[in-house]
Amino acid sequence: MPEQTPGQQSPGPQPHHRFARAAGRATRSFLDASRDDAERVRAERREQEDRRAAEQHAAAERQAATPTTLKVARWWWVIATVLFALVATAFLLSGLNAPAGAAGGLDLAAPEATATGQFVLAGLAGVLALATGTGAVQLLRSRRSAVGLLTGVAVIVGIPLIVRGHPLLLTLALVLLAGAALLWFPPLRRFLR
Repeated sequence: MPEQTPGQQSPGPQPHHRFARAAGRATRSFLDASRDDAERVRAERREQEDRRAAEQHAAAERQAATPTTLKVARWWWVIATVLFALVATAFLLSGLNAPAGAAGGLDLAAPEATATGQFVLAGLAGVLALATGTGAVQLLRSRRSAVGLLTGVAVIVGIPLIVRGHPLLLTLALVLLAGAALLWFPPLRRFLR
């Protein structure tokens, strides 16, 4: 049997060569998979950025296409909500400072002048502030249901205030009814969903 010198190899495959080839294939496979994953992540990020840019562009176009009547109506009802909140606060503070009258705070001649009457008026104004605030938020979101809610509040509150005949109540009634009329303009109605 001839002796093998260190530079010669035996005719059959060496076991360490098989492991080296398998390790090389595994490494190539791992690198290919990593490259594919990185490319997929980049593509997904690009898609998300494109989608986000398209959404921002669409929102900007919607904002630019918003009718002026809708912008005015939104501010109108936000201001009406703030007005009702201020009225409710004024009645509440007035009720806290009102002296207690005879018969447990009830005066049949002028019930609104007593603490109880002031608290009732504060509660009514607070409910109106809550209703108009809800309608204003719906209007800010361009919801069609805002028209019905705010028109209902304006009619239910505005008409009795006109009948009372007091100049401040008449002004408040006209503000409410003008805001309701503003909601029924055709460009605004077409824009609401």
